[in-house]
Amino acid sequence: MSSRYVFKNIRYAAPPVGDLRWKKPAPPLKQTGTQDGSVGHSCVQAAPNGLNLLGAGNQSPVGGAINQFLGGIPVPLFSGGSEDCLFLDVYVPGKAVRNLASKLPVLAFIYGGAYVFGSKDALQPELPLYDGSGMMGQSGNNMIFVAMNYRVGAYGFLAGTTMEKEGTPNAGLWDQRAALQWIQDHISLFKGDATRVTVMGQSAGAGSIMHHLVGQGGKLDPLFSKAILLSPAFEYMWDRAGGVQKTFESFASLAGCSEKGITCLRTADATTLAKANAELMKQQYSGTFAVGPTPDGNLIRQLPVLELSTGNFWNVESLILSHTTAEPVVFVSGQVQTNDQFSTFINAIFPNYTRIAGVTDNIASFYPPVGDIGSTSKYKTQADRVQALLRDSSFTCNVRHLTEAIGDSQVWNLQYGVSPGWHGTDLIPTFFNPKLSPDTFLSGLAALVVPVVGPLVAGISTALQSYFTSYVTTGDPNTNRKVLNIPPTVKWNHPDSKGERIAGVVNVGNLGFTTGSDDKNEKTACEFWREVAAAVTNLGGYAPPGAVVGQGLVAQEGDASEKYQGGNQS
Repeated sequence: MSSRYVFKNIRYAAPPVGDLRWKKPAPPLKQTGTQDGSVGHSCVQAAPNGLNLLGAGNQSPVGGAINQFLGGIPVPLFSGGSEDCLFLDVYVPGKAVRNLASKLPVLAFIYGGAYVFGSKDALQPELPLYDGSGMMGQSGNNMIFVAMNYRVGAYGFLAGTTMEKEGTPNAGLWDQRAALQWIQDHISLFKGDATRVTVMGQSAGAGSIMHHLVGQGGKLDPLFSKAILLSPAFEYMWDRAGGVQKTFESFASLAGCSEKGITCLRTADATTLAKANAELMKQQYSGTFAVGPTPDGNLIRQLPVLELSTGNFWNVESLILSHTTAEPVVFVSGQVQTNDQFSTFINAIFPNYTRIAGVTDNIASFYPPVGDIGSTSKYKTQADRVQALLRDSSFTCNVRHLTEAIGDSQVWNLQYGVSPGWHGTDLIPTFFNPKLSPDTFLSGLAALVVPVVGPLVAGISTALQSYFTSYVTTGDPNTNRKVLNIPPTVKWNHPDSKGERIAGVVNVGNLGFTTGSDDKNEKTACEFWREVAAAVTNLGGYAPPGAVVGQGLVAQEGDASEKYQGGNQS
């Protein structure tokens, strides 16, 4: 009999169409007869504007033009999908289905995709991403794996005051909660232990987990006990009554519902909405994003770093926190090539009142201008400057903020630097399966490269997966790690985050595993972004009472929480 079974495309919620658009997910509709898993759509997708497909080659005007052309070529990953998409997959060891007496721990995975694309199985079978078979095998088939879909783009992350009054902001986060609630309610039927759920996410998935930890000011049970966050990422979005509301109005206009509210959007043609969703992303300044997790006065009160700083988070058992060494490269389009264009880039992210108050001037000073040839400027190119800004603000400082808030003794930190170290490159070893089926892209690639680098790639994957699965099954990444491995693993200690650089971090490099310090989330830069978050939140009157974080970047008068308003509680 099979060593494991895959239950594909289980509905965990009703199709969020018509009157259910921009509402919390509703219970699935009752269906009679056998459901064989053959029906299961990805959610509606869209491409982010400004992806870097050429690395450093996009920094010249010609390279930037070529990169922009390549980024505009239609890719299946960024298109298609259906609003009827709230499905999940469950991977179960055969022994659990047959005769296992004890219950198994569960690993639930939340995919990334900049909050605008992605699905639980978008690249299968060519790439085994989000297929739990590899990690289950590494665990000795001693865990259950669940992968879920959730609404993305405008469908999942529209916010603003209209949405707060008439709909549900952050619907994608509510979808994730519904899938996690499904696990609580039903995983025992698969011999799973609902009290031992570890949630894992990469990029937007990990950023989502960070938001779940601060749900309703840390008072909302996130429905998991441990978490693995790979490259937690999101762009600061907080101006609920300003820039965020304008994004909602832009989408409504594109969908033919200008000034007609949510009711119009709920009755709009599906094709019209999909086109409006794609166009909304195209309108963004290159390298910035239209939607993502946003404070809404209900599920998310304010930016996560501020909730973490005031102790308003759910105290989970522990976390594994990871980032890559070159996180922002794929998001720097190359269009920013002068100091003035750098200022335009900052202004595209931060609303008018922050510019007037001087917040953007502080950002430009912290990341000083590129000088003339021969100068001693901190940055050689504008791309270096943008990368540093994005790395600190949207990626790696999230790891430091979580480390400091949760506490060194409850976290393990990792830095993934196998070449090229770009954002998302750690997904291959995380989901690599040595028993790849013959029809996968990776199996064909492996046949070509195995004599040269295959053993090393497989070895890094084996080691990395052994850390993760040991953590899922025992709560400690060291207990069942592969000690006799090529390359060998190292003992993974808790970090020390008191200094400028976090010490005790496991580094994964081309030649294997070492322990060192992390120079990608230094205390000075991360403290600066904590102050930026506090400044923009306080100046806008968006700080909830009792959770105001002070800042010294710009002048501030009055009570930052005096005008705070909660959002729609429905």
